[in-house]
Amino acid sequence: MKITLLLCTAILFSNNNTFSQDCKTNADLDAVPGKYLTAAQYPWPAVRAEYFNNLATSADKAIAKLTLSQLEKIEAQSHTGFSLTGGNWENTYSSKGYSYLGNTKLGAYTFQAALYEYFCNNGKMKRNSEYSTVLRIYANAIPIKTLDPLLQNPFGSSMGDYDLGLQFMDWKNHKPADVNAQLIPLFTYMSCTSQSLIDAINTGSNYFQDVDTKDIKPNNRNIYITRYWFIKKKNLPVLIPVSRNEYLLSLLEYYDREKIYFRKLVAKLTEEHNNDIKQYTNWEADIADKIAVVKKALSDHNEGWLSAQAVINRTEDAALNYKAKLTERTNYKRFWDFSGTGNKSEPLYKYNPEYFKTIAQGPAKPQIVSIAFRYVTIASSLRMLDNVTNNFNFDAIKKMLE
Repeated sequence: MKITLLLCTAILFSNNNTFSQDCKTNADLDAVPGKYLTAAQYPWPAVRAEYFNNLATSADKAIAKLTLSQLEKIEAQSHTGFSLTGGNWENTYSSKGYSYLGNTKLGAYTFQAALYEYFCNNGKMKRNSEYSTVLRIYANAIPIKTLDPLLQNPFGSSMGDYDLGLQFMDWKNHKPADVNAQLIPLFTYMSCTSQSLIDAINTGSNYFQDVDTKDIKPNNRNIYITRYWFIKKKNLPVLIPVSRNEYLLSLLEYYDREKIYFRKLVAKLTEEHNNDIKQYTNWEADIADKIAVVKKALSDHNEGWLSAQAVINRTEDAALNYKAKLTERTNYKRFWDFSGTGNKSEPLYKYNPEYFKTIAQGPAKPQIVSIAFRYVTIASSLRMLDNVTNNFNFDAIKKMLE
């Protein structure tokens, strides 16, 4: 039975994805019954074999496999009473590897279900090889890349092109292959310009949508809209504010790493007789000045001021650098002042270390689950959105985190 099903699935993906169904227009296919295909039914064994490749141990792979199979079952239960038409709903697994949330190293992996629509080509029904509508369930991750620019890492993740591993906490013992080693604090901070997104992440209730309802146009395939749910395990916030004191101290740590970085870089450029060295002739004075400004801010203000949330404005900082005619390369991340709540201001957040802690089950045990449903405003996609919103058992996932 299983072999027959896999063969049928392979045939579905072959022959240019052509079916025997006759049609004249794409609209003729909207009511054609679709198929559900599990991650185990993905037709290429080599791809299935790589589902958990980015997790290091057999124990972590086993936990991830169990978790994703549970998530897949929960998602499948939401289909009860739902009539899938107009395309196939096909599942896959993937693993990202490891990253630090707070001080805790966690294994991240994802369940995906995508709608591959049917379309009419030369009078025959075909399965589109691409998708617009997709459900992704992330274990141990908040999808910052898809939430950008609302939520982002404003300071990047490295010191620069001449990589010495200085961005990592333990840079002296850092191994180049370990790209997910723990970063210095500045590179772990997130900025968020949406309080409703922060509330959705920290409360685990209600959903957040990245496009306002009033701005959504019907029958539009060109605009992707994503609805997010965040499932958490404790009555603790997932993200907490970065204080001004923390931010200023993290800048001092970064500037100390810059001293090492520029010293090595200038030596390299000198050896190569590279004209780019002209951009670094004043690097020692520039860093000394940056340090002095930060230390003055720390000494001139009381505890109440320093404990307030750090709010930055990178656009204004860059403008001030330009007006002061400062050399660009040696004045990155220069501190001028904290911003208010005006245009392009960015409050800073970090992962809450009290929420994320090492647990006995190991790094792959899920501590937070993020659900992202991306859709477009066509009939088949909207049907899937309504089904996920109304029938998905979010409480079942919460029980998995306990």
